[in-house]
Amino acid sequence: MSKQNTESYDTYNTCAENIKNQILKEGVWKPYTYRIKNLLLCQDKFWELYNAESNLEGKRKILEDLINLQPVIADWYNASKKIIEFEVNSGVCK
Repeated sequence: MSKQNTESYDTYNTCAENIKNQILKEGVWKPYTYRIKNLLLCQDKFWELYNAESNLEGKRKILEDLINLQPVIADWYNASKKIIEFEVNSGVCK
């Protein structure tokens, strides 16, 4: 993702009202999928670090981080399914 794309999702320095207005304007799907892509990118980077690491203890720590990331990714995918089901059932998606 380019810096330009990430700036539109910066909510750390944004007040709650502006975040709400942005969600009402753009919807939730675009920033939501952006975050999933970032999680998958992190997973890929962990594997790159793992493959570059020669120290067994370092490899173990990276594998631990990968293991800890898996439930987070799974939760995001499960939530995605719920969003899609809601949109289909509510008639938003046809």
